Amino acid sequence: MKNRGRLIGFALLLFFIGSVVGAGVAKASDTPEQTAKSFYEWYLKRVVANKSPRNDKAFFQKHVSARLSRWYFSPAYSEYGADYFIDAQDLDERWQVTTGKAVIKGNTATLRVKLAAPNAGRDGWTNNLTVKLIKEGGAWKIDSVNNRKLTA
Repeated sequence: MKNRGRLIGFALLLFFIGSVVGAGVAKASDTPEQTAKSFYEWYLKRVVANKSPRNDKAFFQKHVSARLSRWYFSPAYSEYGADYFIDAQDLDERWQVTTGKAVIKGNTATLRVKLAAPNAGRDGWTNNLTVKLIKEGGAWKIDSVNNRKLTA
């Protein structure tokens, strides 16, 4: 019985250590590049499928700053006249997302996001964006695209 208690205690200790180490690994992999790529792949997939990104607020807010999220879910965004995140009115349904290396300065990061269809030079077009992210709640979140100002 005594050994069984030690075995259970040891198993719980291993579980606890694994949880802490696993959480540290997950946090360490949260980079501006990963945040931007994950967001844009999700965003484009929803828009192409005619599913509003506004309907998945939890995913959206995990990748976008509180400031930008407030504006996006406000009536002011409806009057914006273009898609803020692709900085255009139209998109190519075949776009694939690539990111450049982020330049990080403290709690801010800037990187290039390229939206391009395969063979874009021949029969498609490419959209290059400058995306700024901020560190918010321990995670990188998109805070602006092409330095566009948010309307009131």
